[in-house]
Amino acid sequence: MSKRHEARRKWETIRRLRYGCLIRLFRHRYGHQLPDDDAGIADLWLLLQNVSLAIGEPEKKMRHVIAVWAPWLSEEAAQERIEFLRLLTVYERTPTARDLGERLRITNAERELLKLWQFKPIDATDEELEAQRKARRLENKRAKRRAKGVRPREVYLAELASKPKPWIAEGISRRTWERRRKAVSQGVVPTIVSKVEQDPATPVLVERQQGCREGVLVEKVRLVATEVGESEANASSLPELETDTAALNENPLRTALDNLTRAREARLVREQRERFEKISARFDALRNPKAEGA
Repeated sequence: MSKRHEARRKWETIRRLRYGCLIRLFRHRYGHQLPDDDAGIADLWLLLQNVSLAIGEPEKKMRHVIAVWAPWLSEEAAQERIEFLRLLTVYERTPTARDLGERLRITNAERELLKLWQFKPIDATDEELEAQRKARRLENKRAKRRAKGVRPREVYLAELASKPKPWIAEGISRRTWERRRKAVSQGVVPTIVSKVEQDPATPVLVERQQGCREGVLVEKVRLVATEVGESEANASSLPELETDTAALNENPLRTALDNLTRAREARLVREQRERFEKISARFDALRNPKAEGA
């Protein structure tokens, strides 16, 4: 499609919109026929100007307009007007929106009532028309939102202020409260793990990584029990490190972790005791150098 043809079709759309506005205005003012006076002749001329710009069969459409809206016009007068319109250029037959509003004496109230958006009224400036257009667009969007069931902002804020806030009563933030509620709704029970410093290279870290997989509970117990056995062998002299067989059968993982904790505490006590004995021996050697030399 060439640019000229595209522009022609675009102008044809505008012409039809203006024709519809003219028909609505004349029906509102006169009914279904123009009056046989100077005002009727001037309005008929605007209709003929618009129809003469049609793409297909403009002369046939002009005669149809005369027959419908001005049946009182003689055949000679009708032919004279059609012949005169043929001599005019497209520019001369195309009045502006402001020009049409002034010729038809359209007021802003009449324009809003009949929705004559193709014409500009005589009692409103372009800035005022732009403000009205923005307000009308916002009102249309608001009406569409209401049709979809969207509540006004004032109603939403009022309902939000009246809703209870349990996170304030619990002394936590709303984000924390929402996170906990989501975990409870999904059936996830939070597990509290004691913070015990461990060596990253120890088997305990491997146990915790494997504990997230399915069917690894027995393996985890076995690894923990192995380390617990080694710890018990190193600290077998402590009476508080005992393994409850019944508790192991009930909850073997928890029992193994408890024994591992006791074993580490015992190992720390033993290491501190050995360090203290070495420091004491070195201090005694410094105080009695003669005895060391002997």
